[in-house]
Amino acid sequence: MKHTRKLLAAFLLAAMMLTLPVLALEPGTATVKADALRFRAGPSLDSEILDLVYDGSVVEVLEDLGEWCRVRWNGQEGYMSSQYLVQATVTQPETSAEPETPAQSETPAEPEPSAQPETPPEPEPSAQPETPAKEETFPCTGVLTGDAVRFRAGPGLDQEVLGYFFCGNQVSVLAREGDWYQVQSGGTTGYLFAEYVETMAPGETPAVSGDLAKSVISLAKENLGVPYVYGGTSPEGFDCSGLVYYCFLKSGVKLNRTATGQYQQGSYVEKSALQPGDLVFFVSPGTRSIGHVGIYIGDNEFIHASTGSRKIMVSDLTSSYYVTNYYGARRITG
Repeated sequence: MKHTRKLLAAFLLAAMMLTLPVLALEPGTATVKADALRFRAGPSLDSEILDLVYDGSVVEVLEDLGEWCRVRWNGQEGYMSSQYLVQATVTQPETSAEPETPAQSETPAEPEPSAQPETPPEPEPSAQPETPAKEETFPCTGVLTGDAVRFRAGPGLDQEVLGYFFCGNQVSVLAREGDWYQVQSGGTTGYLFAEYVETMAPGETPAVSGDLAKSVISLAKENLGVPYVYGGTSPEGFDCSGLVYYCFLKSGVKLNRTATGQYQQGSYVEKSALQPGDLVFFVSPGTRSIGHVGIYIGDNEFIHASTGSRKIMVSDLTSSYYVTNYYGARRITG
């Protein structure tokens, strides 16, 4: 009898757990709460793994399907397990000019000093010469200067949000329509609010910020000797892209988490034009797939989380191994 009562109690407890409400994720953004969450091609454990997304990464939630969520990550749609996603923001209708991005709080308008006469809302043309508009030639390259900038289907705040771009992302700018740029990225054409895009003249490469480069390199050097840990993003242990992600995040710039994703950001840099702070990428031996990334520190040296030495170290870019497997470089301007 006692055994029967225990079984009945266990059954009732399980039934109660099954009836507890599950908080669905709304369209918007969510934060990954797992060391390495699988990003799959379909809502099934049998579906192809497209990528690994690491703890703290932000993804765009498109639809909650129960156990799975349809999401967008690095410009690609796929599926992630709902239990490892925590709602960050919910998409809200907008009614005014393109707002500051989610990562930044709105700066309140500065009140005018009461002791001084009110400043006219529009200065007379003769009082202050207008700054000549920057001459733009299309198509050209554009670099994002804001975080989580909405990529829209049309040039308006009421248009569908196709995705988000982050500071340092590079796009192809096709044309300008008022306050909007028509751009193309990853084969998709859409619109970005022009205020958050810096256009480059043909052949122009944005200069790396001295302060950003100094901060990133200083942080990397502070972690020399820290062990290599696959999936690591902290001074307890790093993998190659985890070290890059950590150093830039601490310096105020959020990058993609994987080496492949980081190569999609910033601007392409010729090897002969490398500057301290640029990212250098390498392929896995015998392939053409990006498998490694490091931070260039000058004098043909770069700092990285070495899989061979199993620690953070400085290596020579001109050594035969890195010459053979060199893939390219990107410049993140912050």
